[in-house]
Amino acid sequence: MPIILLTVGVEDGDSGNDEPAEIFYNGFQRPVQDVPLDAREQAAPSQDLARRIQLLSELSAIRSEPFDDDSDYFQELPPEVLLTVFSYLDDFSLWCVSKVCTRWNQLLRSHIPQTWRRFVVNCWPLYQPLKPVDDWLSVSSALFASSSCLLCIRRMYYRPHAECQENSWRRRRLRHEVKNLKTDPPEGIRAISLDNHWCHWQATILGPAGSPFEGGKFFLYIQIPYGYPMTPPVVRFLTKIFHPNISRHGDIGIDSLHYNWSLALTIAKVLISIQSLLTDPFCDVCMEPDIARLYNNDRQTYNTIARYWTHRFAMNDILTWPN
Repeated sequence: MPIILLTVGVEDGDSGNDEPAEIFYNGFQRPVQDVPLDAREQAAPSQDLARRIQLLSELSAIRSEPFDDDSDYFQELPPEVLLTVFSYLDDFSLWCVSKVCTRWNQLLRSHIPQTWRRFVVNCWPLYQPLKPVDDWLSVSSALFASSSCLLCIRRMYYRPHAECQENSWRRRRLRHEVKNLKTDPPEGIRAISLDNHWCHWQATILGPAGSPFEGGKFFLYIQIPYGYPMTPPVVRFLTKIFHPNISRHGDIGIDSLHYNWSLALTIAKVLISIQSLLTDPFCDVCMEPDIARLYNNDRQTYNTIARYWTHRFAMNDILTWPN
């Protein structure tokens, strides 16, 4: 979770009770440049506000719903002050702030509705709703709630670059793989690169027909190291899934990604292997032993739970869950 440090300036003589400027109610605008402030006059309020927002933002990272706080501190801050503070935040931090309290959620929902569609497109570019979306903040919240790893989402959003140099072999190999994925993608599988260095990818796998995952679209996050294809990629499920070989954090227990990596394998072949794993789990050695025992001893209950998880977490293109 990124740490948010903010500095807010208040003009001398402003009680904070005046009518807000029209700009705050006609749309949300980010500042063009920072305005120097008198540190002696603003140090105490700025430090207090920064400390409170940092604490609340860290708490919101482990919650899927906003929590209510009826303290005077939240009630006394005028909307124009809050919107000025929020204007310094990126989209990811704004979403975290929207989970701090109901008032902040409503303020961001009403004043910057266009931000949330952009945020969803940046974090989940393969998300394709099958019906018109009126509330993109609810969509982003539903996608977050369905994700098994918030850290992976954060990495997808910020897309940090590795420090080492890219080799020409990797570049030619990935260029060829990207071309094949566009012209002849495997059935039920899509994958795109999120950056120009092909380090961060997002993929989707459709649940196989006849399995308890049928009808679901499962998002995956792929990190391709600069040592590829000598080094295997790191692949994790972003979407929560009830499966013996996929951990609650999205890690995938498949040999080709850990011990039996081969130069003949490609991103498409890895995704095909993962798709086939959904219908044919390997329970002798698995990531979730309790789920494996349920699969072996009570297949009907396993299928029921897996279908529920699929309906709840992997059908956000059809269903929009309440914020």
